[in-house]
Amino acid sequence: MNNPFDWKNYKPQISMRDREMARKVSYQVSHHVNEQRKQGFEPSSPYANSRGGVPQDYVTEMPVMPVHKKTLQARARRMK
Repeated sequence: MNNPFDWKNYKPQISMRDREMARKVSYQVSHHVNEQRKQGFEPSSPYANSRGGVPQDYVTEMPVMPVHKKTLQARARRMK
């Protein structure tokens, strides 16, 4: 059926789809939280022993997430 020695017909068993989706969602949530903090609103609830402070003090620089060529093509098709 799925013989690993038959390299032309072998289908890999490991899928990274879930991990990639989690990475994208994590990036989006972090970006949203940072935007809220820049505006002076803290979206997360404080911990019991937190130091407190101004939300703008906790803003971090977000890396630019690369966009795949297929994503750009799909976006262009939707906008037509």
